[in-house]
Amino acid sequence: MSKIAILLPKAYMLEQAKRVIEEDSLDIDILKVIKTPDSVYEARQVVELGAEVILARGVQAAFIRQYTNIPVAELTLTGQEIGLMIASAKKKVPDKKHPHIALIGFKNMFSDMTYADELFDVELKFYNITAIEQAAEKVDLAIEEGADVLMGGDTVNALAAQKGFPGQFIDSTEESIRSAITVAKKMIQTAEAEKNYIAQFETVLDSSYNAILEIDEQKHITIVNKAGEELFRKKAEQLQGAALEKVLPELEQRYMDEVLAGKRDSFMTSVYVAGMPMMLTAAPIQYENQIRGMILSFYRNTATRKNINTEELHSHYLKGYVAHAHFSDLKINSKEMEYCVELSKMYALSRKPVLIIGEEGTEKEILAQCIHNNSSYKAGPFVTINCSGMTEQMQIDRIFGNPNAEDESLKKGALAIGDLGTILISEIEKLSPVCQYRLYRAVRYDSLIQNDLERSQTLDNRIIATTTEDLYKCVQEGCFREDLYYLLNGLTVEIPPLRKRQEDIRAIVEECRVKFTRRYARFPRIAEDAMEALMAYPWPGNEIQLEAFCERMMLTTPKKTITSDFVHFLLDDLYPVQEHKLEDGTTVIYQHPEVARLTELLEKHHGNRSAVAKELGISTTTLWRHMKKYGVVSKYDLT
Repeated sequence: MSKIAILLPKAYMLEQAKRVIEEDSLDIDILKVIKTPDSVYEARQVVELGAEVILARGVQAAFIRQYTNIPVAELTLTGQEIGLMIASAKKKVPDKKHPHIALIGFKNMFSDMTYADELFDVELKFYNITAIEQAAEKVDLAIEEGADVLMGGDTVNALAAQKGFPGQFIDSTEESIRSAITVAKKMIQTAEAEKNYIAQFETVLDSSYNAILEIDEQKHITIVNKAGEELFRKKAEQLQGAALEKVLPELEQRYMDEVLAGKRDSFMTSVYVAGMPMMLTAAPIQYENQIRGMILSFYRNTATRKNINTEELHSHYLKGYVAHAHFSDLKINSKEMEYCVELSKMYALSRKPVLIIGEEGTEKEILAQCIHNNSSYKAGPFVTINCSGMTEQMQIDRIFGNPNAEDESLKKGALAIGDLGTILISEIEKLSPVCQYRLYRAVRYDSLIQNDLERSQTLDNRIIATTTEDLYKCVQEGCFREDLYYLLNGLTVEIPPLRKRQEDIRAIVEECRVKFTRRYARFPRIAEDAMEALMAYPWPGNEIQLEAFCERMMLTTPKKTITSDFVHFLLDDLYPVQEHKLEDGTTVIYQHPEVARLTELLEKHHGNRSAVAKELGISTTTLWRHMKKYGVVSKYDLT
């Protein structure tokens, strides 16, 4: 059966096509004369007979292309054919030496006509239509602009006849039909090559152990392999066409956007899919120096692990060994924190220890919970130990266990309780030397030391440690083991302080506003100058300090709009003077602006309050109240 179907509007054209097929010994046996209103129906009929490409002309070709998915090879009139039509059109108006001929039709029906006027001594004007409904409008326009003859297809000639106006049908010859058949054959060859490529591509995809998705430029899924169907527990047909953000809502879409925009050569992160931790790799699809989409590959760590049963899982929840935070909970706007989270997601699938460094009040524990919940240890317990304020024996009992203890948790210790889970050791710099050694042995060699006896105990857990100190400096000072430092320092995340990520201050304040509005049913808005004041403050206590301040601010504001004056007042009331050490070792002292102003004027006028009040434009009584409010004492009053 022929793969090419020829559908033409005139019987003489069909005869021309038959002669071309016979002369060139072509295997084409689907040929038919059709009417324009039936063009779409006829096209669908020949497709059912096995046609893969349709050869058609003019409006019929346009209809078939618009209302079906069938490839169409169009008859394009050659220059020679256009010349023959112009000669016939001139005969319609023999009394015109330089006739005005209007050519009305679809642009893709005609070859180049740039020099037709000069070659045939006519004024040829082309009227392009993009839909057959425009034909009547173009006919009227051509007549209005002085056309002598209308040249076009069936519709144009019918309209010309209605108006009693000369018309010339667009005739084709065997030349244009032969060219169109050549194009149709190339389209079939291209389609065959594409089918072959797709078959090879699908074979590669389906033989891959990794789940693979192909994504287009709009981030819609176009291809899913068999491993992808198993991972997402859906058939490819259910996933194809779906938006990536709907299928993977926890995935950071901005990173996908950067891959598609060419800002990243690739991107790797961890993501939880159908209850399984996966490592995701995104790589762009490039063609002719343009990115046409991307390939997402999902790899699962297939190393053997013990299973945790439902009873154990329930017990962990009852005992509070649970991590509540997820990466999707983090409110991030700063580039510094984006990088921090990106690193943490990549570390999540590793089983090696992670060291989180950050000042007091930064999101160290929250980040540790996120790492746990994005890892293969998610189903296991999340056990937290804080080394601060504990004696060496207390640290030993709580981390490594004491067989003689009566309490079950002390008897087993955090390392054993946290089997198949995560142990978070906060303020690890305060771990005693004995415990540092035991922790090193436990992590490095899976050797658990209890009561000074070392025994091998197979534990499958991951250590996350946090610190506010520079551990390398602690190593140099001899208060932290060098081997433990290098063991922990491989996967390091350093959380930047809030003063280095002002964009996050805005996000945290807004989150607090929403939270405390719901909690206290108070609905103040925060003016931009107030927000700028909050962003300018160094917040040495970081997020903890900022959240506490926001709660106080929301509870005590006397007005519906919080302004910078009220923010400065509260800052001065809660933190009259704040000292903060910068990275270069210098100390910055923060004072309320009003305090600095009053102190400066008192110094300028050598403690003369009347002069200060006069410069401020207030009474001495008001000045005294201001000094009392802000705790300003003149050194001249003390002498």
